[in-house]
Amino acid sequence: MIRHQPLPVVSRKAAALFGLLLALATVALVIPLVPFEQTLQVGDIAPRTLEAANSAQYESAALTQVARDQAAAAVADVPLPVDPAIRQQATTNVDKLFEQVRTIRAQTKLTPQQQVDQLGALPLAANLSPAGRAILFSLDATTLADLQQRTDAALTSILSTPVRKSELGVKIDAYLSNPANVTNAVTGPELTGLRELLNAYAIPTFVVDTAATQQKRNAARANVAPIIKTYTHGQVIVGQGDTITAEDIEALERTGVISNGFDGYRTSGGVIMAAALGLTLGLYTWLFQPFSAPARRRMFLVGLSLLAVLVCARIAAPLTLPDAAGYRLQFAVPIAAAAIIAAAFADLAFACVVAVVAGLFAAFIAATVPQLAGASFLGSLESLELAAAYIAAGLSAAAIVHNAERLGRYAVAAIVATLAAAAIMAAFWLIGVPRANVELGWIALAASLSGFGSAILGLAVFVLLSLVFGVTTRLQLMELAQADHILLRRLQDEAPGTYHHSMLVGALAERAAAAIGADALVARVGAYYHDIGKLAAPDSFIENMLDGTPSPHDSLEPHASAARIRGHVTDGLEIARRYRLPAVIRDFIPQHHGTRLVTFFYRRAVQRGDAVDPALFRYGGPRPQTKESAIVMLADSCEAVVRARQDETRPSVDELIDGVFAERLAEGQLDECDVTMRELQTVAASFKSTLRAIYHPRVTYPDPTPEEIAGVAGGGNLPAR
Repeated sequence: MIRHQPLPVVSRKAAALFGLLLALATVALVIPLVPFEQTLQVGDIAPRTLEAANSAQYESAALTQVARDQAAAAVADVPLPVDPAIRQQATTNVDKLFEQVRTIRAQTKLTPQQQVDQLGALPLAANLSPAGRAILFSLDATTLADLQQRTDAALTSILSTPVRKSELGVKIDAYLSNPANVTNAVTGPELTGLRELLNAYAIPTFVVDTAATQQKRNAARANVAPIIKTYTHGQVIVGQGDTITAEDIEALERTGVISNGFDGYRTSGGVIMAAALGLTLGLYTWLFQPFSAPARRRMFLVGLSLLAVLVCARIAAPLTLPDAAGYRLQFAVPIAAAAIIAAAFADLAFACVVAVVAGLFAAFIAATVPQLAGASFLGSLESLELAAAYIAAGLSAAAIVHNAERLGRYAVAAIVATLAAAAIMAAFWLIGVPRANVELGWIALAASLSGFGSAILGLAVFVLLSLVFGVTTRLQLMELAQADHILLRRLQDEAPGTYHHSMLVGALAERAAAAIGADALVARVGAYYHDIGKLAAPDSFIENMLDGTPSPHDSLEPHASAARIRGHVTDGLEIARRYRLPAVIRDFIPQHHGTRLVTFFYRRAVQRGDAVDPALFRYGGPRPQTKESAIVMLADSCEAVVRARQDETRPSVDELIDGVFAERLAEGQLDECDVTMRELQTVAASFKSTLRAIYHPRVTYPDPTPEEIAGVAGGGNLPAR
């Protein structure tokens, strides 16, 4: 039974997942990924002079905060009361030092330098300079005792109030310069020693009272009144090239120049547009099945490419819009690459849908990306121009590269896409006011970057990623169809009969496939390689046996001969794997025989009266799964049958072909592919036309006349027949 409806290559679940993933990925391009997204940051350079979009009067939080911070910073730290233990520790250390000095002085055998060195080795004297230590040994006992008392008194006085480390030097100088503290009785060496001791043993006593200090600073902040700012519509906020400050950001937000916050309306619009994109492509994929096997990998490549070009549009938009200078750099984004890749991996109609959807969504991205002054475009027609240019380039390029079998088609696609985009931009330039002739140069540049960039990206994905993901391209099929391919050369040299049979089957299959809208190139290449398993034992097949050469099957049992014949399928699959033939071509090897019997040897076994197990004579299948493999199965059988009957009184070619078709239908060999009865009639008509032309009757020439024979004997030539 023949199915009259194509089997879905892409399941409903796969199509729904395809659309859902596209929707989820694209929605991130048109809504803020994080709240409070804004286009300008503190420290940025203003791209142009920014004026207030609206009049506004507001309390400037930024300026008020600066003023309050300044007031708080002016409040001095409040110290805690001096801890007496700190002062006591300082005087105690001094007293211990003097005790150690007296102990060393008592050692009369030491020289003055040895006394100084011995004192310097003690921890308490580590901060004293050598000169200061020497003074302690140069004073007499009375003066030394007086110096000790003066040092304790000085430390007690200086450290009685909160003193910071940075203030110690000033406090010591002030103490020593006061005549009440240093009388005329103090000698020079004693005064120097006193200064040395105070510098060494005076320590900071200032400890901040954190709570009291914070309380005073909070009070200072509270005393600062809010600062009010007023802007009128059109007032300059920041000039071009100026550095953006926090106050500028605040003013730009308050006057409507930039938005800062989560916009529910904008988010809802982005979600709707992304959902529409995903629904359109997912539903189209399910209803019209534009992908051939391996469908999921093809869907992944197309979806990934679409997202990639839309991401490029999202990245470029803030950098190129608004286009006040008329450079049109946003038009240079290679959006048409999505349609080119879709045309390479799906059918042309789907590629056209991708071109339209990608163009519209890219223009929507440009219109909704966060922009200064709340708008991406300078004119009302700019968004329409952008969408039209993207769509025109995508549609024209997709039409050129669909089913492309030469790399040159991508160069043509680049030129056509460039011309299409340039024509759209030129048309809008003509109706725009004002216009400048210099913009024509920018139009040409943007269109060229878009067209050639799209073609290059499309070709890169087509050639490189198709290999990575195992998707067979038409360029690969064209390479396999070349006569100098190693396997075809081997067939020609080692199995010439099989080679010529395969070439003829390929011609039959290609013409028939084209007649019913199947893939003619796949059918032709599949036919070329369907019998490569015969390379393992070419002499076992009749088409490779020379006249007069005994058949190896004459000495074999029927089931053994059948096993050898069936072996060309398993051998073919092994050879195909070894030579890395793509899966779409490998499938022709087992499917061109399906689950048929090796009829000749099966019938011979039955005629001998043997107990016959049909399983020993049946191919392992599977039956043809595609229109192309079904066509090759029929072409293989028809060519063999018609050729085999040429030397007999035979029925017409039409009768032989009709018999083959009827037999395959009766066997159920075509039940698992989506070919229809109407298509089978078309295929049969194509086969009949081709085979009648190949195996047409030839004129039988009469024998040469005596005069012709005599002419040959005399050195002449027989007339050509």
